[in-house]
Formats: sequence, structure tokens, C-alpha cells
Amino acid sequence: MHPPRIDRPAREPIPWSTLFLMLAVSRLALAIVGMLSVQLLASGLSVMKGNLVFHEPVALPLEIWARWDAEWYLLIAEKGYRSGEAFLHLPVGYEPEAAAGFLPLYPLLIRALAPLTGGVAAGVLISNLCLWASLGLLFVLARDAAGGGAAGRRAGLAACGALLAFPMSFFLSAVYAESLFLLLSLGCFRLLHSERIAAASACAALAAVTRPAGLLLALPIVWECLAGSRDEPRRAARALWVLVVPAGLLGFMMWCASALGDPLAFFHRQERWRGTMSGPWRAFTRWWESGPAAHGAHNSTVEMAVATVFVLMLPLLFARLRTSYALYAAAAVMLPLCSSLWSFSRFGLTVFPVYILAGEAWARRRSPVAAACVVVGAIGSGFFMALYAGWWWAG
Repeated sequence: MHPPRIDRPAREPIPWSTLFLMLAVSRLALAIVGMLSVQLLASGLSVMKGNLVFHEPVALPLEIWARWDAEWYLLIAEKGYRSGEAFLHLPVGYEPEAAAGFLPLYPLLIRALAPLTGGVAAGVLISNLCLWASLGLLFVLARDAAGGGAAGRRAGLAACGALLAFPMSFFLSAVYAESLFLLLSLGCFRLLHSERIAAASACAALAAVTRPAGLLLALPIVWECLAGSRDEPRRAARALWVLVVPAGLLGFMMWCASALGDPLAFFHRQERWRGTMSGPWRAFTRWWESGPAAHGAHNSTVEMAVATVFVLMLPLLFARLRTSYALYAAAAVMLPLCSSLWSFSRFGLTVFPVYILAGEAWARRRSPVAAACVVVGAIGSGFFMALYAGWWWAG
């Protein structure tokens, strides 16, 4: 006698055209805000002197996406890491190896494409292609977390909408490594779910040479390996693939030791910007000790509010999503808080389990509160895009 058949909801295919429309509309709106801000507002460079400005000006629709850290990526893409002469005219005393604070995968991709498009256009194109692909993977993970079917489709689209409406989402289209890192992180989890441990570890290794936080992907890899099989020897053998994750970063460290005389040059540069590491309470105590301000580097009340929301969501992640998601999110949230609130909202862009949880909640109960959050987020996106395009501190 055959067991009773259990009908499972069909898995909705990735709606690439819908995701492209969502991406295009949101980026067009941000571009319009950015171009208007450049035309109507005074430049922040007149006040915030000493910022690195490396690239030659380009057409305004591209120019607005190349500010702050983008200059460092463009410098590395063109000159490499031994580019200390670029700092000679700056009033800020950067050490010759300061560019090592930015890891090599993203600028290498810019360098490969720049001969065809120019550096800024290459960075913008890479970021937006990675963002589109990220939306597809985020849709799949959120759809599957919600169980598939019509509810899964709603959850997937809602998760993508939550990401695009996040107030700092413009960084995903700027000449920043965030979109590439997000794509590699999502790819790692998608491969894990397919039990392709070797490929997932390779994806995590690439993420770790995009941003050091890629090393945190080792946590879900080990968890899924150990929890996914009852065969003890097989579990241990599968978990050994996690040793691949730090390989790329170790290679970069070896190069830094040889070329720059400091294998931890990338860490020391970030430490000079963010401060020394302590417990995850350090960012909050530093916010208080520095004198809370509306928005800034270490004492931003905006960043403090976002960090508080993310920390409060962690128990919900453990309760609602797979443990591997929650472990990764907890580590990704707590790590930056060990030093400073500086750019926490930007780092939060890549903590994708938060958006999966948001999408699932929307699929279960479409409340006015969720719609209000999207509206507030969209308004915030425009505000911070105006700051960024005008060379004012955004995050």
C-alpha cells in the first residue's frame, strides 16, 4: 500500500521582469533625487575637507554614484594598492598602505571592465547587475522560507521590496562592494540549501575577499554540515570544506605582508577609522560618550536606532527562520557593534535574513504598519541619497 500523497505548493519561478521593474523604478527615483541635490545643494566638500577625490568627473547620472568609499575602489582599480602618491595633497595624513582597508575582488572586477566603459560606469554596472541577481536569490530564499505557492511569491517579492526600500539601499547601486557581497552571501546560502557544500564554501571565500565579514559565512556552513546528516564521518568530512572560506583572505594577507610589510594592513586601516574592538556594547557606549547627534560617524542617533531594531529582531530570526540564517545574522549584526555605529545601516543592507523575515511577515499578514514602514523607508532613501550625492555624510 502506497503512503498518502502530500500535495506541496508549487514553487513559483523567479519573476525576473518584475524584479527588474522594481529595481529600475527605485533606482530611477534615487537618481533623480541625487541629480537634483547636486544642482540645488552646496557640496559637502566645501566643509568636509580632506576626503579622497580620485576619479575624473563623468556625466551627472553616473557621477552621483561615486562618492566617499567609491573613490578608494576606483583608486585601487586604476593604481593598485601601492598608490600613496594619491594622498600627498590631502590634509588628512593617510599612510601609504591605507588603500589596503578595501579588499580586492570588487576593484578587480572594475579594473577588468573599465577599459570598455570607464571606471565609474564599470562600478555602477557591476553593482546594479549584482543587485538584480541578488533580488532573484533573495526571492528564492524568502519564497522557500514561506513554504512556496502564492504565499511564497508574496513573501519573496515583499522581501525584495523591503531591501529596495531600506533607507541606505542606494549603496547597492553605488560604486561600493555591498551588492557584490550581498550576491555572494545569498549564493552561499542557496548552494547550502542544495547541499553543494564545496561550491558554497567557494562562494563564501569570494565574499571574504570582498569584505572581511565574509568569514562569518563559515558559521552557517558548519551548522548546515553538522545538522544535515546523521552519518557522523560524512558530517565531519563535509564540514572540512569550511577551511576553504578564509583561503582568499589569507592570500591577500600574504600579499600585504610581502608588498606592504603588514599582513593585517586591511584590519589596521579599518581600526583607524572605526576604533578598537571590544564587546558588542561598545558601539552604544561610544554613542553616549561622544554626545548623541542626529547623524554622524560614531554618535549617530539614526544609526543607533537602526542598530537597536536589528538587535531586537535577532530573537525573532531564531524563532521564525532556519538556525543557519539566525546564526549568520547575529554574527553580522554584532561584529560591527564591537567597535562603532559608523556605517551600521550600510552593513545592515547585507544582513539579508532580516528582509526574509520581513517578507514572511508581510505574506502572513499584510498590515498597514508594514506599508507605513515601506513609505518611511522610501522617504529615508531619498533623503540619504541627497546627502550622498552632495558629498555629505550618509553612512
